[in-house]
Amino acid sequence: MLRRTDKFIFLSIFGLLLFLNFNRHSKHGSFNYHGELYADKAGYHVFLPALFYYDFDASRFPEDMDWKTGTGFKLDKKTNKVLTKYPIGVAILELPFFTLGAGIDALLGTKDNLGYSPVQHKMIGLATIFYAVLGLLLLFKAFGKAYKPRLKYLVLFLLVFGSNFFFYITRDAGLSHGYSFFVFAAIFYFLKKFFEENGDWKTITLLTTMMVLGCLIRPINVLFIGIASFVFIAPNLNVLIHKKTALFKGFLWAVPIVLLLLIPQLLYYKYAFGDWFAYSYNDERFLYWFNPKLARVWFAPANGLVLYSPIYLIFVIGLWQYWKINKLQTGAIAFLFLSISYLYASWWTPGLGCGYGHRGFIEFLPFFSIPIIFSLKQFKHKWFIGISAIIGTLYIVVLVLFQYKYDGCWYGNGYWDWQELLLILGIK
Repeated sequence: MLRRTDKFIFLSIFGLLLFLNFNRHSKHGSFNYHGELYADKAGYHVFLPALFYYDFDASRFPEDMDWKTGTGFKLDKKTNKVLTKYPIGVAILELPFFTLGAGIDALLGTKDNLGYSPVQHKMIGLATIFYAVLGLLLLFKAFGKAYKPRLKYLVLFLLVFGSNFFFYITRDAGLSHGYSFFVFAAIFYFLKKFFEENGDWKTITLLTTMMVLGCLIRPINVLFIGIASFVFIAPNLNVLIHKKTALFKGFLWAVPIVLLLLIPQLLYYKYAFGDWFAYSYNDERFLYWFNPKLARVWFAPANGLVLYSPIYLIFVIGLWQYWKINKLQTGAIAFLFLSISYLYASWWTPGLGCGYGHRGFIEFLPFFSIPIIFSLKQFKHKWFIGISAIIGTLYIVVLVLFQYKYDGCWYGNGYWDWQELLLILGIK
């Protein structure tokens, strides 16, 4: 149960992040690469205007809307099909906010660019912040009574500002990562509740729903969700045996919900690609299986992980400390991190294109928070805490300022151009 103070704090967090999101986009307008509905973000979103305004008929869309929104989707003039490689999960989560935006547009008498109006651009920001804060709230509750509230709030602060998470819920809101963070925070919460807090079959039903939704947000999560689940399964195998009835009942009740989520995706694949099961990413493949670009993923100035998300330094220290307490869970967390690293290091573009730091790790922050919060709890010496706080605060300030200077894409001479990084920081 949340205290009144906690409710006030989370409402304040929501208000602050929403203000920062709206303020950031107020300076750039719509239909440009800074916009909430541009490139990949438009590709995730297109299902909603296609369904509610244009009957999935490309000829009914506003003229050149695919080009105006950065070709995140394609309006095929030959077949009149609306084509996007992105799955439907983000659109499912955006639906309540899209509906709210449609209602506001109707009241305002909006006629042009329906589904892409200024109101609908703002709805993307609202949706992203809502799910991000809801994810933070679930994580706060999952930490339970083992940690003091101020320590839990410190971890949440570091997750947002000590990583690139803040960038992807303000500047690049509309990409999948804010939504995925919520889903994985929910998976974390329900796994912990079932294995460590005597959860019942209802917990399994909700857990299964979130797992399927996670796969509909990013297909690669089919692998990651299974690995992440072992963070709680590995040290609690006996619970599975004792609660097999609850497992079976929970999965059974989840079946209609899962079908309700999956059928629209299958229908779209059949409509767009002529097959119920399709690989929509065309020629995008894992090219570096035997030569993974791990150094690029972890350390490169162009979208490297650690440079833009120093919280992973605490994560590594925490793994070493937590190993002494829970070897099975620590091993599962380390395996999850290494699996994510290897798969993205094997992808045809290891840095995942334009972005601020490597964005492929954001949704897994709830699971990585286990060694992080454990490590922070171990700090005993006041002088060490004080020095760490000063250094950490200065670094976070630099990172936030850097985000506002950064244009969103790396224009340096390759992944390892440190001069470009210094230029963006204004040092050279």
